[in-house]
Amino acid sequence: MNFQEFITLMQKTAHDLGSNRLTREDFHKHSGVSQNEYFKHFDSWTDACLAAGLQPALPIRHFAPKPHSREDCLKELRRVADLLGRTDLSSVTFTKHARFGDGVVIRAFGSWKNALDEAGLELTAQSKKASIPPTRDECISEMKRVASLLGQTYLTGKSYDKHANINSKRVNRVFGSWHEALAAAGLSASPNFVRAIPLESLADNFLRVVKELRKIPTLPQLVRRTKPSVGTYSAKFGGYNKFKEKAISFILASSPSLPSDIKTMLATELSRIRSLESPTVAEAASRVPHQQGRTLNFRAFAYAPTSEHDVVQMFGAIAHELGFEIIGNRSAFPDCEARRRTATTRESYEKCLIEYEFSSSDYKKHKHPVTGCDLIVCWIHDWLECPIEVLELSEVIRKLDGWR
Repeated sequence: MNFQEFITLMQKTAHDLGSNRLTREDFHKHSGVSQNEYFKHFDSWTDACLAAGLQPALPIRHFAPKPHSREDCLKELRRVADLLGRTDLSSVTFTKHARFGDGVVIRAFGSWKNALDEAGLELTAQSKKASIPPTRDECISEMKRVASLLGQTYLTGKSYDKHANINSKRVNRVFGSWHEALAAAGLSASPNFVRAIPLESLADNFLRVVKELRKIPTLPQLVRRTKPSVGTYSAKFGGYNKFKEKAISFILASSPSLPSDIKTMLATELSRIRSLESPTVAEAASRVPHQQGRTLNFRAFAYAPTSEHDVVQMFGAIAHELGFEIIGNRSAFPDCEARRRTATTRESYEKCLIEYEFSSSDYKKHKHPVTGCDLIVCWIHDWLECPIEVLELSEVIRKLDGWR
């Protein structure tokens, strides 16, 4: 489907629905086109709607949840427990019978277990079992059992999960990666697995998108228009700028017949990136040595954090283990948009807005508003009356592998 056909179909769908607003879900439902088809032409659904002369959806305030206090949550937890005649309660069961969802409770208390403890209830047996991480030996034994059942010497995460009692995500958390787990179990990756994509192919992808957009693409723009993932373009090279530097250097050296405007654009971007990495003599001389905290020796962190920047680095390194997926960081309030895993039997996530601080009291010193932030991530929690949930890294890391 080309650009104009897609725009025309959007306009027709909105007209059939009798509205100048169109959500991605409604478009998919009434047009039969994949929800992600717009990615071929636009960077966001909002861009697609604006191009079609439509509005993307209802204002965000239309969906603002009804506020509920901690006491409201406790009353509802006890009401549902009494209704079912139980002393244990899962978040899924609660949501089926409650007047509001489990996310309201988790936001109020920080976790499902905290809420149950306050209400005088307990986790279900299944939830208690799921909260205990499997041992390395248990994971290895289960992987070998599934491989034997399938009659294979290799395993993919997808085929393993169809038959396993310990899912691949839990295995990954124990070993750090699926390939580390396979090696420990004496198994191999799928013969169809491609470990690395050469720089030549990635540079070709980059050049194709540059020509298509007539500008240097952002990382999301590049990923949306090519097959490799974000990590292939970013983490593998130490960051997107590092990838662009290598890719552009390769393109300029291997493609002498580039159009002059594209060649100029690439050369300008390469100079910009290198200027960021090459400080002047004056800048180098004026740099102040980094402050060092007490000796920590936690994984790759030799010393304890001494600044907000250190907090950002440490949280990013352990976020996945704490149940977070980072969508993006920025310098404006709030610092981070993330997704937080909910305490349910099915793995699901909810939006979480985070502000980084060295100490929780810095949030008040910086005069940030009480609203607009779901969680403060800090190294030291020294604001006892803080009205916002706080995650204190100096305590959290004591429960993780690598703490001494």
